Amino acid sequence: MKIYGNHNLIKTLEEMTEKDRTAHTVLFYGENGTGKKTIAEYYIHLLMCQNKINGKPCFNCKACHNISDDIHPDVITAEKSGKLGGYSVDTVKKICSDVFIRPNNSDKKVYIFKDCNNMDERSQNTLLKIIEEPPEYAYFIFTAESKSKFLSTVLSRCISFGVSPCTDEECKTALSERGLNESQIKTAVECFHGNIGMCLDFTENENLKELVNTVRLATDSLVSKDEYSFACIINKTAKERENIKIILTMLDRIICDAVILNYDKNVPLSGCYPQGAEKLSGILTLNSGNKIHEIIEKCWKAVSANVNTSLSLSAMCGEIFEII
Repeated sequence: MKIYGNHNLIKTLEEMTEKDRTAHTVLFYGENGTGKKTIAEYYIHLLMCQNKINGKPCFNCKACHNISDDIHPDVITAEKSGKLGGYSVDTVKKICSDVFIRPNNSDKKVYIFKDCNNMDERSQNTLLKIIEEPPEYAYFIFTAESKSKFLSTVLSRCISFGVSPCTDEECKTALSERGLNESQIKTAVECFHGNIGMCLDFTENENLKELVNTVRLATDSLVSKDEYSFACIINKTAKERENIKIILTMLDRIICDAVILNYDKNVPLSGCYPQGAEKLSGILTLNSGNKIHEIIEKCWKAVSANVNTSLSLSAMCGEIFEII
């Protein structure tokens, strides 16, 4: 298993297990594509490996092979349910009962909850007691986009690790090792920089390419102060909630880049349209950029709360152009 970037995080996990100070409940959080689930799997290998080499998993023992093949009887992946892909109270209750059944083939038992972006409060509250006082052999691992997805009471009972994108150069190496050609790598990294997952998705997913193009067109409308064009472009995404999320995230990063460029022209940018950010930098100030960021954030919160998407996006457009 090869992990790019997050070197300090990996070192911390290795030291925790080597010194027998492993955390029983861990949250790995960060944006999609940064490798949260890969690092979570690495931590499971660290916990379960039967033949560590210099504090690292061997990846050759039976336990490591079973983890990699997703067939280890003591590594349980919680099942998602519902339209939003959350974890139901019933699922959590079953896991809380299963925890007291001792491990099958090892001295540890691991439960992993992947992509906990829609885990409701009832399910989290149901977990509280067991993660506060788990059996000695039980471990819980969560992945999510943000710590804000969890109740403060849950966060207080776990160790949280932020997962970051790697460097552009590390990303290029990773993409090359996966067989992408130089042109594909250049185009993907220009859009998503050190986010390997998003870069890979971009090379394979025509929908994501279209969304990138939509954001660039919307940025050009901001530059030309064409509110009608901007509203039409943005509202094309209103049918799919996940598309709206991607569009708003990318637009927000371009706004951030534009503000940063007013202070440092040489700073590495994070958005998918550096040329558009440079044009916007002549229009936006720190104050106006922050206000637009807040407007975009408010819009996504409204969409997430099932407010009508078209109305939410239209309101966002109007508020942005009051500033522009």
